[in-house]
Amino acid sequence: MRRTDRERTDAAFFDEVLAKAEVIFLALTNGDFPYCLPVNFARDGERLYIHCAHEGLKLDCVRADPRVAFSCAVDIEIDRENASTYYKSVCGTGRAQVVENMTEKRHALDCIGSRYAARCPRPTPEATARRVAILRIDILSMTGKACLPK
Repeated sequence: MRRTDRERTDAAFFDEVLAKAEVIFLALTNGDFPYCLPVNFARDGERLYIHCAHEGLKLDCVRADPRVAFSCAVDIEIDRENASTYYKSVCGTGRAQVVENMTEKRHALDCIGSRYAARCPRPTPEATARRVAILRIDILSMTGKACLPK
């Protein structure tokens, strides 16, 4: 990182930013060009969970190449007078896979539902878990950055 004065490596910073972020931007490999999209997520330790349909480009990309990157930012404020932007951000890498184990799928949906205060039943019924696919991202690395007002 070029601006080491803004670099954050402490776990508490990662926890704060990932807890506040509404979405992460997930980058996947798709042939000659990257494929990046915003997704809802839940963090469970060193794992991120994402729900999706049973088929589609996201799953095709993960099955072809499980390496992913993700990023998110919170507390974004544009300071027009000083031509600056204030923020806290996290970027990371990981390996994604489709979760096949029903117990883990239900746990992932419970995590996602709790995170977004969804009005769906918890624990997640097995029938509900069968209707969706779950991607698990095992986090390999994370780095943080903060530019805060003085």
